[in-house]
Amino acid sequence: MKRLGPLLLVLVLLGYAVLGARPAWKVMNASRWGRDYATYHYGLIEAVNAGGPGRGDPYDRAAVSRRARKAGTSKAVHPYFYPPPALLPMLWIDPPGLPALSLAASLKAWFVIQQLSVAAVALVLWRWLSSPPLMLALLFCLFSPIPDNLKMGQANLPVLLLLVLGLWRGQGALVGAAAMVKMSPAVHLLGLAASGRWRAVGAAILAAILLSVLALPLVPLDTQLRFYLEVLPGFSSGEYNGLGVPITMPSNHSIPDLLNQLWPGPDDHTLDPRARFGSQGLVVLLFGVVALAGRGRWDALGLASLHGVLSVLMVLAPVYAYEHHLVFLLLPIVAAFTSWWQGRLPRAWVLLLLPAYVALAWPLSGLRDLQQSAPPALQWWLQECKFFGAVLFGLACVEVLRRSPRPGNGSVEHAYKLE
Repeated sequence: MKRLGPLLLVLVLLGYAVLGARPAWKVMNASRWGRDYATYHYGLIEAVNAGGPGRGDPYDRAAVSRRARKAGTSKAVHPYFYPPPALLPMLWIDPPGLPALSLAASLKAWFVIQQLSVAAVALVLWRWLSSPPLMLALLFCLFSPIPDNLKMGQANLPVLLLLVLGLWRGQGALVGAAAMVKMSPAVHLLGLAASGRWRAVGAAILAAILLSVLALPLVPLDTQLRFYLEVLPGFSSGEYNGLGVPITMPSNHSIPDLLNQLWPGPDDHTLDPRARFGSQGLVVLLFGVVALAGRGRWDALGLASLHGVLSVLMVLAPVYAYEHHLVFLLLPIVAAFTSWWQGRLPRAWVLLLLPAYVALAWPLSGLRDLQQSAPPALQWWLQECKFFGAVLFGLACVEVLRRSPRPGNGSVEHAYKLE
Protein backbone atom coordinates (compact mmCIF):
# COMPACT_ATOMS: atom_id res chain seq x y z
CA MET A 1 0.00 0.00 0.00
CA LYS A 2 2.89 2.37 0.78
CA ARG A 3 4.24 1.85 -2.74
CA LEU A 4 0.82 2.54 -4.26
CA GLY A 5 0.26 5.65 -2.11
CA PRO A 6 2.11 8.17 -4.34
CA LEU A 7 0.49 6.73 -7.48
CA LEU A 8 -2.99 6.93 -5.93
CA LEU A 9 -2.30 10.49 -4.80
CA VAL A 10 -1.36 11.50 -8.35
CA LEU A 11 -4.48 9.80 -9.72
CA VAL A 12 -6.69 11.62 -7.21
CA LEU A 13 -5.17 14.99 -8.12
CA LEU A 14 -5.59 14.25 -11.83
CA GLY A 15 -9.20 13.32 -11.15
CA TYR A 16 -9.73 16.67 -9.44
CA ALA A 17 -8.17 18.49 -12.39
CA VAL A 18 -10.45 16.71 -14.87
CA LEU A 19 -13.68 16.51 -12.88
CA GLY A 20 -13.45 19.61 -10.68
CA ALA A 21 -11.06 22.30 -11.82
CA ARG A 22 -11.52 21.93 -15.59
CA PRO A 23 -15.35 22.19 -15.55
CA ALA A 24 -15.13 25.16 -13.16
CA TRP A 25 -12.63 26.86 -15.48
CA LYS A 26 -14.93 26.33 -18.47
CA VAL A 27 -17.88 27.85 -16.60
CA MET A 28 -15.88 30.88 -15.44
CA ASN A 29 -14.22 31.36 -18.82
CA ALA A 30 -17.60 31.37 -20.54
CA SER A 31 -19.17 33.76 -18.03
CA ARG A 32 -19.45 37.17 -19.63
CA TRP A 33 -21.04 38.76 -16.53
CA GLY A 34 -18.57 37.33 -14.00
CA ARG A 35 -21.08 35.74 -11.62
CA ASP A 36 -20.45 36.64 -7.95
CA TYR A 37 -16.92 37.79 -8.70
CA ALA A 38 -18.27 40.80 -10.62
CA THR A 39 -19.22 42.37 -7.28
CA TYR A 40 -15.58 42.43 -6.13
CA HIS A 41 -14.38 43.67 -9.52
CA TYR A 42 -16.79 46.54 -10.00
CA GLY A 43 -16.86 47.42 -6.30
CA LEU A 44 -13.11 48.06 -6.50
CA ILE A 45 -13.43 49.94 -9.80
CA GLU A 46 -16.12 52.20 -8.31
CA ALA A 47 -14.07 52.88 -5.17
CA VAL A 48 -10.91 53.71 -7.10
CA ASN A 49 -12.19 55.66 -10.10
CA ALA A 50 -15.25 57.69 -9.12
CA GLY A 51 -14.62 61.42 -8.99
CA GLY A 52 -15.13 63.76 -6.09
CA PRO A 53 -13.87 63.70 -2.51
CA GLY A 54 -13.55 60.29 -0.96
CA ARG A 55 -13.74 58.51 -4.34
CA GLY A 56 -16.76 56.31 -5.00
CA ASP A 57 -19.02 54.32 -2.73
CA PRO A 58 -18.83 50.54 -3.31
CA TYR A 59 -21.97 50.12 -1.17
CA ASP A 60 -23.97 52.19 -3.67
CA ARG A 61 -25.72 49.38 -5.55
CA ALA A 62 -26.75 51.54 -8.49
CA ALA A 63 -23.24 52.97 -8.96
CA VAL A 64 -21.58 49.55 -8.95
CA SER A 65 -24.11 48.20 -11.45
CA ARG A 66 -23.51 51.25 -13.69
CA ARG A 67 -19.86 50.19 -13.85
CA ALA A 68 -20.93 46.80 -15.22
CA ARG A 69 -23.28 48.37 -17.76
CA LYS A 70 -20.60 50.81 -18.89
CA ALA A 71 -18.20 47.88 -19.43
CA GLY A 72 -20.93 46.05 -21.35
CA THR A 73 -20.77 42.88 -19.24
CA SER A 74 -24.19 42.91 -17.50
CA LYS A 75 -27.08 45.16 -16.55
CA ALA A 76 -26.56 44.67 -12.81
CA VAL A 77 -24.39 42.86 -10.27
CA HIS A 78 -25.01 41.69 -6.73
CA PRO A 79 -24.60 44.47 -4.13
CA TYR A 80 -21.25 44.88 -2.41
CA PHE A 81 -21.61 44.15 1.33
CA TYR A 82 -18.09 43.25 2.48
CA PRO A 83 -15.98 45.14 5.06
CA PRO A 84 -14.14 48.21 3.68
CA PRO A 85 -10.64 46.61 3.94
CA ALA A 86 -11.82 43.80 1.65
CA LEU A 87 -11.04 46.15 -1.24
CA LEU A 88 -7.32 46.24 -0.40
CA PRO A 89 -6.39 42.73 -1.61
CA MET A 90 -8.26 43.45 -4.86
CA LEU A 91 -6.17 46.51 -5.81
CA TRP A 92 -4.33 44.43 -8.41
CA ILE A 93 -7.48 44.81 -10.56
CA ASP A 94 -6.78 48.51 -11.04
CA PRO A 95 -3.21 49.22 -9.88
CA PRO A 96 -2.11 52.88 -9.60
CA GLY A 97 -0.54 54.17 -12.79
CA LEU A 98 -1.57 51.17 -14.88
CA PRO A 99 -4.68 50.37 -16.92
CA ALA A 100 -7.40 48.49 -15.10
CA LEU A 101 -7.86 44.84 -15.98
CA SER A 102 -11.00 43.88 -17.82
CA LEU A 103 -13.52 41.67 -16.04
CA ALA A 104 -12.52 38.72 -18.26
CA ALA A 105 -8.80 39.14 -17.54
CA SER A 106 -9.20 39.62 -13.80
CA LEU A 107 -11.58 36.65 -13.67
CA LYS A 108 -8.88 34.39 -15.09
CA ALA A 109 -6.31 35.71 -12.60
CA TRP A 110 -8.81 35.21 -9.77
CA PHE A 111 -9.31 31.59 -10.79
CA VAL A 112 -5.55 30.98 -10.49
CA ILE A 113 -5.47 32.71 -7.09
CA GLN A 114 -8.27 30.46 -5.88
CA GLN A 115 -6.58 27.28 -7.11
CA LEU A 116 -3.39 28.26 -5.34
CA SER A 117 -5.42 28.95 -2.22
CA VAL A 118 -6.93 25.44 -2.32
CA ALA A 119 -3.49 23.87 -2.56
CA ALA A 120 -2.13 26.08 0.22
CA VAL A 121 -5.06 25.26 2.55
CA ALA A 122 -4.43 21.54 2.03
CA LEU A 123 -0.71 22.05 2.73
CA VAL A 124 -1.42 24.00 5.94
CA LEU A 125 -3.83 21.35 7.25
CA TRP A 126 -1.33 18.61 6.43
CA ARG A 127 1.45 20.39 8.32
CA TRP A 128 -0.83 21.33 11.20
CA LEU A 129 -2.64 18.03 11.76
CA SER A 130 -0.30 15.44 10.18
CA SER A 131 -3.22 14.14 8.12
CA PRO A 132 -2.48 11.21 5.77
CA PRO A 133 -1.80 12.85 2.37
CA LEU A 134 -3.99 10.47 0.40
CA MET A 135 -6.95 10.92 2.77
CA LEU A 136 -6.48 14.68 2.66
CA ALA A 137 -6.38 14.65 -1.14
CA LEU A 138 -9.56 12.58 -1.34
CA LEU A 139 -11.41 14.86 1.08
CA PHE A 140 -10.45 17.92 -0.97
CA CYS A 141 -10.79 16.51 -4.46
CA LEU A 142 -14.24 14.98 -3.96
CA PHE A 143 -15.67 18.03 -2.18
CA SER A 144 -18.05 19.67 -4.66
CA PRO A 145 -18.30 23.04 -2.81
CA ILE A 146 -14.71 23.74 -3.95
CA PRO A 147 -15.49 23.75 -7.70
CA ASP A 148 -18.81 25.45 -6.90
CA ASN A 149 -16.87 28.24 -5.19
CA LEU A 150 -14.55 28.42 -8.20
CA LYS A 151 -17.51 28.73 -10.58
CA MET A 152 -19.10 31.52 -8.54
CA GLY A 153 -15.82 33.42 -8.13
CA GLN A 154 -16.34 33.84 -4.40
CA ALA A 155 -13.51 34.92 -2.06
CA ASN A 156 -14.01 32.10 0.45
CA LEU A 157 -10.91 30.09 -0.45
CA PRO A 158 -8.34 32.88 0.06
CA VAL A 159 -10.16 33.80 3.27
CA LEU A 160 -10.01 30.19 4.43
CA LEU A 161 -6.27 30.18 3.75
CA LEU A 162 -5.74 33.28 5.92
CA LEU A 163 -7.87 31.73 8.63
CA VAL A 164 -6.27 28.27 8.89
CA LEU A 165 -2.76 29.71 8.57
CA GLY A 166 -3.48 32.16 11.37
CA LEU A 167 -5.00 29.50 13.62
CA TRP A 168 -2.16 27.05 12.99
CA ARG A 169 0.62 29.54 13.68
CA GLY A 170 -1.23 31.49 16.37
CA GLN A 171 -1.01 34.64 14.24
CA GLY A 172 -4.05 36.66 15.22
CA ALA A 173 -3.25 39.29 12.59
CA LEU A 174 -4.06 36.76 9.85
CA VAL A 175 -7.36 35.87 11.55
CA GLY A 176 -8.14 39.60 11.77
CA ALA A 177 -7.28 40.00 8.09
CA ALA A 178 -9.64 37.13 7.20
CA ALA A 179 -12.42 38.84 9.17
CA MET A 180 -11.79 42.07 7.28
CA VAL A 181 -12.43 40.36 3.96
CA LYS A 182 -15.53 38.52 5.22
CA MET A 183 -16.91 39.28 8.65
CA SER A 184 -17.79 35.72 9.70
CA PRO A 185 -14.21 34.54 10.56
CA ALA A 186 -14.32 37.00 13.48
CA VAL A 187 -16.13 34.27 15.46
CA HIS A 188 -12.78 32.48 15.76
CA LEU A 189 -11.64 35.17 18.18
CA LEU A 190 -13.87 33.34 20.64
CA GLY A 191 -11.76 30.20 20.20
CA LEU A 192 -8.52 32.15 20.52
CA ALA A 193 -9.77 33.69 23.77
CA ALA A 194 -11.10 30.39 25.14
CA SER A 195 -7.77 28.68 24.48
CA GLY A 196 -5.83 31.46 26.20
CA ARG A 197 -4.23 33.04 23.13
CA TRP A 198 -4.90 36.60 24.21
CA ARG A 199 -2.00 38.10 22.30
CA ALA A 200 -3.49 36.63 19.14
CA VAL A 201 -6.85 38.20 20.00
CA GLY A 202 -5.18 41.57 20.47
CA ALA A 203 -3.25 41.17 17.21
CA ALA A 204 -6.47 40.35 15.35
CA ILE A 205 -8.20 43.47 16.67
CA LEU A 206 -5.16 45.62 15.92
CA ALA A 207 -4.94 44.21 12.39
CA ALA A 208 -8.62 45.01 11.79
CA ILE A 209 -8.07 48.61 12.92
CA LEU A 210 -4.90 49.08 10.84
CA LEU A 211 -6.50 47.60 7.72
CA SER A 212 -9.49 49.90 8.16
CA VAL A 213 -7.12 52.87 8.34
CA LEU A 214 -5.28 51.69 5.24
CA ALA A 215 -8.62 51.46 3.43
CA LEU A 216 -9.49 55.12 4.14
CA PRO A 217 -8.16 56.37 0.77
CA LEU A 218 -10.57 53.95 -0.91
CA VAL A 219 -13.46 54.07 1.55
CA PRO A 220 -13.65 57.31 3.59
CA LEU A 221 -14.66 57.31 7.23
CA ASP A 222 -18.30 58.24 6.65
CA THR A 223 -18.70 55.35 4.19
CA GLN A 224 -16.96 52.93 6.54
CA LEU A 225 -19.32 54.00 9.32
CA ARG A 226 -22.28 53.47 6.99
CA PHE A 227 -21.14 49.89 6.46
CA TYR A 228 -21.01 49.16 10.18
CA LEU A 229 -24.13 51.13 11.12
CA GLU A 230 -26.41 50.41 8.14
CA VAL A 231 -25.17 47.56 5.94
CA LEU A 232 -23.86 45.16 8.61
CA PRO A 233 -26.96 45.27 10.88
CA GLY A 234 -29.04 44.18 7.88
CA PHE A 235 -27.25 40.82 7.87
CA SER A 236 -29.36 39.57 10.78
CA SER A 237 -32.64 40.12 8.90
CA GLY A 238 -31.49 38.92 5.49
CA GLU A 239 -31.38 42.40 3.94
CA TYR A 240 -27.66 42.20 2.90
CA ASN A 241 -27.58 45.66 1.28
CA GLY A 242 -30.42 44.78 -1.09
CA LEU A 243 -29.29 41.29 -2.13
CA GLY A 244 -31.91 39.85 -4.45
CA VAL A 245 -31.29 36.17 -3.64
CA PRO A 246 -34.21 34.70 -1.66
CA ILE A 247 -33.71 33.18 1.78
CA THR A 248 -36.08 30.40 0.74
CA MET A 249 -33.81 28.89 -1.91
CA PRO A 250 -33.61 25.10 -1.31
CA SER A 251 -29.81 25.34 -1.36
CA ASN A 252 -29.75 27.59 1.72
CA HIS A 253 -28.42 25.46 4.57
CA SER A 254 -28.57 27.93 7.48
CA ILE A 255 -30.17 27.81 10.93
CA PRO A 256 -32.26 30.94 10.19
CA ASP A 257 -33.56 29.27 7.02
CA LEU A 258 -34.76 26.26 9.03
CA LEU A 259 -36.69 28.54 11.37
CA ASN A 260 -37.88 30.55 8.37
CA GLN A 261 -39.52 27.37 7.12
CA LEU A 262 -41.31 27.10 10.46
CA TRP A 263 -42.22 30.80 10.67
CA PRO A 264 -42.16 32.27 7.13
CA GLY A 265 -41.33 35.95 6.83
CA PRO A 266 -43.38 38.61 5.04
CA ASP A 267 -41.40 37.99 1.85
CA ASP A 268 -38.57 35.80 0.55
CA HIS A 269 -35.91 38.31 1.66
CA THR A 270 -36.98 39.08 5.24
CA LEU A 271 -37.13 36.90 8.34
CA ASP A 272 -40.14 36.75 10.60
CA PRO A 273 -39.19 38.17 14.05
CA ARG A 274 -39.69 34.72 15.60
CA ALA A 275 -37.26 33.16 13.12
CA ARG A 276 -34.83 36.05 13.49
CA PHE A 277 -34.66 36.21 17.28
CA GLY A 278 -35.07 32.46 17.70
CA SER A 279 -32.04 31.74 15.50
CA GLN A 280 -30.03 34.52 17.15
CA GLY A 281 -30.79 33.16 20.62
CA LEU A 282 -29.90 29.61 19.61
CA VAL A 283 -26.64 30.72 17.98
CA VAL A 284 -25.60 32.81 20.99
CA LEU A 285 -26.33 29.84 23.27
CA LEU A 286 -24.25 27.49 21.09
CA PHE A 287 -21.35 29.93 20.95
CA GLY A 288 -21.47 30.21 24.73
CA VAL A 289 -21.37 26.43 25.15
CA VAL A 290 -18.41 26.15 22.77
CA ALA A 291 -16.55 28.94 24.61
CA LEU A 292 -17.00 27.14 27.93
CA ALA A 293 -16.05 23.74 26.49
CA GLY A 294 -13.01 25.18 24.71
CA ARG A 295 -11.32 26.73 27.73
CA GLY A 296 -7.69 25.73 28.24
CA ARG A 297 -4.73 24.62 26.22
CA TRP A 298 -5.01 21.97 23.53
CA ASP A 299 -2.78 19.93 21.32
CA ALA A 300 -3.02 20.34 17.53
CA LEU A 301 -6.07 18.12 17.01
CA GLY A 302 -7.87 19.56 20.01
CA LEU A 303 -7.25 23.12 18.88
CA ALA A 304 -8.30 22.35 15.30
CA SER A 305 -11.46 20.68 16.59
CA LEU A 306 -12.32 23.68 18.76
CA HIS A 307 -12.07 25.93 15.72
CA GLY A 308 -13.79 23.24 13.66
CA VAL A 309 -16.92 23.59 15.83
CA LEU A 310 -16.71 27.37 15.44
CA SER A 311 -16.39 26.92 11.67
CA VAL A 312 -19.61 24.91 11.59
CA LEU A 313 -21.43 27.64 13.53
CA MET A 314 -19.79 30.29 11.35
CA VAL A 315 -21.32 28.66 8.27
CA LEU A 316 -24.76 27.81 9.69
CA ALA A 317 -25.43 30.91 11.81
CA PRO A 318 -25.82 33.62 9.09
CA VAL A 319 -29.09 33.99 7.19
CA TYR A 320 -27.43 32.65 4.03
CA ALA A 321 -25.36 29.44 3.95
CA TYR A 322 -25.04 28.52 0.31
CA GLU A 323 -22.93 25.90 -1.39
CA HIS A 324 -19.81 28.03 -1.76
CA HIS A 325 -19.84 28.82 1.98
CA LEU A 326 -19.37 25.12 2.74
CA VAL A 327 -15.66 25.31 1.86
CA PHE A 328 -15.16 26.64 5.40
CA LEU A 329 -16.22 23.18 6.63
CA LEU A 330 -12.96 21.71 5.33
CA LEU A 331 -11.36 22.44 8.71
CA PRO A 332 -13.85 20.40 10.79
CA ILE A 333 -14.00 17.69 8.11
CA VAL A 334 -10.22 17.20 8.07
CA ALA A 335 -9.97 17.50 11.86
CA ALA A 336 -12.67 14.84 12.36
CA PHE A 337 -11.32 12.34 9.83
CA THR A 338 -7.74 12.82 11.04
CA SER A 339 -8.86 12.29 14.63
CA TRP A 340 -10.61 9.11 13.59
CA TRP A 341 -7.53 7.95 11.70
CA GLN A 342 -5.30 8.61 14.70
CA GLY A 343 -7.67 6.84 17.10
CA ARG A 344 -8.98 9.83 19.02
CA LEU A 345 -12.47 9.13 17.72
CA PRO A 346 -13.88 5.61 18.19
CA ARG A 347 -13.84 3.53 15.02
CA ALA A 348 -17.66 3.43 14.93
CA TRP A 349 -17.71 7.16 14.22
CA VAL A 350 -16.84 6.44 10.60
CA LEU A 351 -20.45 5.26 10.21
CA LEU A 352 -21.49 8.86 10.83
CA LEU A 353 -18.58 10.69 9.23
CA LEU A 354 -18.83 9.00 5.83
CA PRO A 355 -22.52 9.72 5.16
CA ALA A 356 -22.11 13.25 6.55
CA TYR A 357 -19.21 13.86 4.16
CA VAL A 358 -21.12 12.34 1.22
CA ALA A 359 -24.04 14.67 1.92
CA LEU A 360 -21.78 17.74 2.01
CA ALA A 361 -19.65 16.66 -0.95
CA TRP A 362 -22.54 15.63 -3.20
CA PRO A 363 -22.87 18.04 -6.17
CA LEU A 364 -25.94 20.20 -5.72
CA SER A 365 -27.31 19.38 -9.18
CA GLY A 366 -27.14 15.64 -8.48
CA LEU A 367 -28.73 16.13 -5.08
CA ARG A 368 -31.63 18.04 -6.64
CA ASP A 369 -32.19 15.27 -9.18
CA LEU A 370 -32.18 12.69 -6.40
CA GLN A 371 -34.58 14.80 -4.34
CA GLN A 372 -37.06 15.13 -7.21
CA SER A 373 -37.13 11.37 -7.81
CA ALA A 374 -37.30 10.43 -4.11
CA PRO A 375 -40.52 9.62 -2.23
CA PRO A 376 -42.20 12.73 -0.75
CA ALA A 377 -41.34 11.61 2.79
CA LEU A 378 -37.61 11.80 1.96
CA GLN A 379 -37.53 15.00 -0.10
CA TRP A 380 -37.21 17.44 2.81
CA TRP A 381 -34.48 15.33 4.43
CA LEU A 382 -32.52 15.33 1.18
CA GLN A 383 -33.03 19.07 0.85
CA GLU A 384 -31.57 19.62 4.33
CA CYS A 385 -28.99 16.81 4.31
CA LYS A 386 -26.08 19.25 3.97
CA PHE A 387 -27.24 21.08 7.09
CA PHE A 388 -27.35 17.83 9.05
CA GLY A 389 -23.99 16.78 7.58
CA ALA A 390 -22.43 19.99 8.90
CA VAL A 391 -24.02 19.43 12.31
CA LEU A 392 -22.57 15.89 12.46
CA PHE A 393 -19.06 17.20 11.83
CA GLY A 394 -19.61 19.79 14.52
CA LEU A 395 -20.61 17.04 16.96
CA ALA A 396 -17.58 14.97 15.90
CA CYS A 397 -15.30 17.91 16.70
CA VAL A 398 -16.99 18.28 20.10
CA GLU A 399 -16.27 14.61 20.77
CA VAL A 400 -12.63 15.05 19.70
CA LEU A 401 -12.39 18.02 22.04
CA ARG A 402 -13.82 15.93 24.87
CA ARG A 403 -11.19 13.23 24.25
CA SER A 404 -8.26 15.61 23.77
CA PRO A 405 -5.54 16.15 26.42
CA ARG A 406 -6.65 18.63 29.06
CA PRO A 407 -4.61 21.58 30.31
CA GLY A 408 -1.69 20.53 32.46
CA ASN A 409 -0.94 17.39 30.45
CA GLY A 410 2.77 17.43 29.63
CA SER A 411 2.11 16.19 26.11
CA VAL A 412 0.27 19.41 25.40
CA GLU A 413 3.10 21.70 26.41
CA HIS A 414 5.44 20.81 23.56
CA ALA A 415 2.69 20.80 20.91
CA TYR A 416 0.95 24.00 21.82
CA LYS A 417 2.64 27.09 23.12
CA LEU A 418 0.41 29.21 25.34
CA GLU A 419 0.71 32.89 24.55
